[in-house]
Amino acid sequence: MDSIELRSEKVRSIIGKVPPRLIRSGTLVLFIVFFLLLISSYFFPYSETIVVPVQIEEYQTQTTPITSKSYIAIAFVPIDIQSKVAVGQMSVIEIEGYNKNTHGQLMSEVYSRTNKPIRKEKKKYILFQLALQNGLKTNNGTAISYYDNMQGTATITLKRERLIKVLFSWMKK
Repeated sequence: MDSIELRSEKVRSIIGKVPPRLIRSGTLVLFIVFFLLLISSYFFPYSETIVVPVQIEEYQTQTTPITSKSYIAIAFVPIDIQSKVAVGQMSVIEIEGYNKNTHGQLMSEVYSRTNKPIRKEKKKYILFQLALQNGLKTNNGTAISYYDNMQGTATITLKRERLIKVLFSWMKK
């Protein structure tokens, strides 16, 4: 290391000079990019969701002399996250065997809950009933035919807010 001479005037001029234009423009570009990301986070939505298994069941309602068929989805929510789910939250259901990109999804809303946990596959669940908004008609108009023991997965939206609010939530604490 002693053989390298760092005392020459050329080496000192390269090491000693900082190109101020490059530094200033680089800092300015980074600040502009950060500021644009911060501003755009106001417009981006952030959704907290959970995915749970559901079973579609048929029930009959008596309206005047005509009996009509309705459908309801029973969601199996693990007991450790059941407190996050509330009546009125929106959800979408994908039925097994029906691809959501081709056939669409069933729109639903959390209607009610049971207070007695059930045990299934060594786990405890709370049952939530999801009211299907359009019966077995998906959001892109496909009618799905009902079959016994119809299964699927529901994506329940727990909360929906702006990304900037999530990013700066630590300031409230």
